[in-house]
Amino acid sequence: MTRLNMRELARKLGVDRSTISRALSEDKAHLVAAETRERIREEARAAGYRPDLTAASLRRGRSHTVGVLVPDLGNETFINVIRTMFRHLDQRVVPPLTPLIAETLDQSGATRHLVQTFLSRRVDAIVSLASTETDADVLRDAAKEAPVVLAIRAISGASFPSALCDDRAGGAMVATHFADRGHKVVCQVQGPPMAATFKQRARGFSEVCRDRGIAEIPHGVFADNATSAAGKRALDALLAASPRPTAVFAHNDALALGIIEAMRHRGLRYPADLAIVGFNNTHLSRVLAVPLSTVDYPVEEVSRHAGELVRNLIGNPGYTVESRSFTPSLIVRASS
Repeated sequence: MTRLNMRELARKLGVDRSTISRALSEDKAHLVAAETRERIREEARAAGYRPDLTAASLRRGRSHTVGVLVPDLGNETFINVIRTMFRHLDQRVVPPLTPLIAETLDQSGATRHLVQTFLSRRVDAIVSLASTETDADVLRDAAKEAPVVLAIRAISGASFPSALCDDRAGGAMVATHFADRGHKVVCQVQGPPMAATFKQRARGFSEVCRDRGIAEIPHGVFADNATSAAGKRALDALLAASPRPTAVFAHNDALALGIIEAMRHRGLRYPADLAIVGFNNTHLSRVLAVPLSTVDYPVEEVSRHAGELVRNLIGNPGYTVESRSFTPSLIVRASS
C-alpha cells in the first residue's frame, strides 16, 4: 500500500509544500487564504492524505500525546480516572492531547519497557497510575526527558508531582466502622505490598484496630494482584484462621467480589458469616443483591488535579508543582 505524501499533494495542486503544511495545520491555517485552504483540505480528504504526526512532532518538539501506565485495564477506577482526566484536559488544551494507554500488570520489567517506548514516541508527558516501589529509578530517569505525574499510586520516599487519595484515611474509616459494629476479630485482604497505595490502606486500618482493641489476624492475607481471582483464593486463608475473623477489609472492590463469589460456592453468606467492606465504590458494588460497603474513591478530584499537573508541566517546565491528596468517604451498605 502507498500513501500520498505532502510533496506529492503539493505537486498535484500546484502550490508550495509549506502552503500545504500551513493549510492542514491546527494553528497556522489562518496564514493561508480561505479559498486556497479549503481547496487543499478538500483535495487532501479526497486523496486520503494523512499528516505525518511523527515528523511533525520532531519539527515542533511536541507530539500532543501522553503516555499512561495502568496496572489493570479491567479495574474500573483506573479507567474512570483516565477518562475523567482527559475530559478535563480536552477542555483546556488545544489541540487535544491523545492518551497512549499501556497495561503493566504490576511487572517492573513491563514498566521499564513501556516507559522507554513512550519516550521513543516523544510523548509530552507520562502519567503513571501503576507505580510500585520498584519503579522509582525508571520514572526518575524518564522525568529527565518528559514530565512524569503520579496518580492513584504514590512511591514511598520519591518526590513526583502527584494526585492521590488519602488511602491511610480510607483504611482507618473501615476499621472504625468495624469497631462501631462491635467486631472483635478482623482481617485485611491486602493488595500487592509493592504498591504504596495498599500499604497506606493497611496502615490506617491497623492503627485504628490497635487503638480500639480489635484483634487483627497477624500480617493479614496478601493477594499477589488486586483482582477478583486473587480474592477467591484468599477465602481459604480467612476460613483457616484461628480465631476466625467476623469482618474483612478487602483493599479494593475486585478482591471483595472474589471473596463473595468464593463464599457463595461454599454456601456461606455475607454479612451473616463474614462482614465485608471493599474500596473504590465501583458500579458492581452498588448493584449486587447484597450491596457492598466500600470506600468511595475521589475520582473527580484526583483526575482533575492530575490533568492540571499534566497541562501546566507541559506548558511550563518551571511550573511550581503542588502535589495533593484527597480524602475518600465510607459508604455503608448491607454487606457490613
